[in-house]
Amino acid sequence: MNPSHVIAAGSKLKAELVAFDSFGVKGMCTCIHTPEITIVTDPGVSAQTEQFPLPAEVREKLREQYEHQVKTRCAEAEAIVISHYHLDHFFDLRDPAIYGGKIIFLKSFDDQPAAQQETARRFLKTIDGLPREIVIADGRRFQFGRTEIGFSPPVWHGAAEAEPGKVIMTEVCRGRNRILISSDVAGPVDVETTDLIAKIKPDVLIIDGYPTMLHAYPTTSIPFVISLVNIIYLLLLPSVEVLVLDHHPARDYRYPALLLPLYQIARKFKKKFGTAAEMSGIKSAVLSALENYGTTRWHRWQPLTTEMFSRLLEEALNSGNIRPAWLQQRLGIDSGTVKDRLRQLFT
Repeated sequence: MNPSHVIAAGSKLKAELVAFDSFGVKGMCTCIHTPEITIVTDPGVSAQTEQFPLPAEVREKLREQYEHQVKTRCAEAEAIVISHYHLDHFFDLRDPAIYGGKIIFLKSFDDQPAAQQETARRFLKTIDGLPREIVIADGRRFQFGRTEIGFSPPVWHGAAEAEPGKVIMTEVCRGRNRILISSDVAGPVDVETTDLIAKIKPDVLIIDGYPTMLHAYPTTSIPFVISLVNIIYLLLLPSVEVLVLDHHPARDYRYPALLLPLYQIARKFKKKFGTAAEMSGIKSAVLSALENYGTTRWHRWQPLTTEMFSRLLEEALNSGNIRPAWLQQRLGIDSGTVKDRLRQLFT
């Protein structure tokens, strides 16, 4: 276990951040340690694309480095969780060190897009005979001594009806402490996904943020604005002490400016917030790469100030893209109090 990459939820429940985009690879691999069991979720990595401001050989070297680390953690684990069938979230290969003798908790694939169904069936043939047990995990809970592992019903990989299909979120509990790993919720944007996370009341929340790297001007994207409101809502939950936001946004060197409202809220309410790298006391790889190699795709951007965020919310309300009742439930804001309420939240 790498102590600098560990987040504790109580003395007997710990999340080790193994391989994330803020480390320089595509992934969300997390290793959960309890006295009863060690669980690895999302056991995979992929190299970043050329949009990530590192030379190809460096990106490949990072992939090799973190692939080794993920495989090492898998070898030490009793259980493996595969939240969906994208190849940055699991290793599609026959490797006894990863899958041999393990309990494999799988996302069902009958409700997935055709490509993921094909990948899942091929994978099950590939590992046939290696695991101790293969379990379809959607919506189920399992007990290992005092450790309880719960899996959400399938939730959308992004917005409702999103093309990438669905994923399962993983909750690990011991006593009163809870860690939740969202996998690829891409925001979260979906209302039901956010409400489900809030209902679980995690101490530590490890979540996939909005894919801003796909947009030249993310602030014109209503789903991005919705994702910010949802993250603020989650940060303000009394149970949440730590929120790690990584994966998609950590591929975008503009993220500190685009996510400025989240950092401001976290500071004001004394919540630990940031990328996996920041939580580990290091600079996110995309920012170090920006300093050393310069921009790739996007060349101009500006911080999302409170005033700009207020204007975006007002425009979304006036256009009907955000429902007043939803914003009232999330942040206690109605159409007449956006500026005043945000001023109270941020100052």
